[in-house]
Amino acid sequence: MKLSCILSLGLHCVLLAAPTTRLSETQQSAIMEGNEEDNSIERSILDGLNQLHKFFINKPLSQAHCLFLAVYVIGIQVGFIPQNFFLNRLMGLTQLESWSTFKKSNVEICCNQAPTYEYDSPHETFFTENFITAASVEEDDILKSKLVALVTGDFMMVTLSPHPSTQSLGRSTCLSIGRYVIKYSDSEIPLESCYQKLNQLQMQLRNELFVPVRISQLTLLDASPLPSFMGIPRELRFEVYKYLKSTDLKKLAWVNKAIQMETKLFSTKNNSLTN
Repeated sequence: MKLSCILSLGLHCVLLAAPTTRLSETQQSAIMEGNEEDNSIERSILDGLNQLHKFFINKPLSQAHCLFLAVYVIGIQVGFIPQNFFLNRLMGLTQLESWSTFKKSNVEICCNQAPTYEYDSPHETFFTENFITAASVEEDDILKSKLVALVTGDFMMVTLSPHPSTQSLGRSTCLSIGRYVIKYSDSEIPLESCYQKLNQLQMQLRNELFVPVRISQLTLLDASPLPSFMGIPRELRFEVYKYLKSTDLKKLAWVNKAIQMETKLFSTKNNSLTN
């Protein structure tokens, strides 16, 4: 009896002595902002899915098909467009800058069209779509890629392969179907109840699949796929050069050959205008 009382008293003292962690207002605000961003990402994907699911009103979709639809929407959000839409000059589609991926109008236009990807029915274990990166108004093999998804058990292997002529490496990732799609989709179940963790799905697909392939495609076109000084328009770079002294321009020219040639061109034009 005495032993139990001593142990109880000791545990009580430990609990009282344990430090309590309290988040500051800044930390709480950061967590709230992160949650709001996650909700915004999920909402944007669900908006696209809601549009696409209208084309399958009379057809219940398997969990695998629901997941591929989410992959399809995220691909469009990252700047890829189904080739059929591009070749048919779908009204309203616009070219993206090399450093940009998201174009709300392109996403809305593509998600309001019946998807053109192919899949095996009724098993729904194989899906494929031909994409083209929305970085040019002209058709170019360098910007083409093929999306393939294979279902094996509870997992989906997704591969994005650039056009064979580029000899570039493709990218693959493995998705757990049950992690992102928790129910079958039919007209009686709200779409929000079928999906979960879409923000994590987007991050995985962006980082492991779509963005690496897009960067390799734009690099082959000598574009600047990442936010950088050379990624902004030349006119703006020339405006920057105007604020630099000649000694600073010479130092800047050592960065790379492209800037070296450009600063020489700027100096030549600037001298001709001065004279």
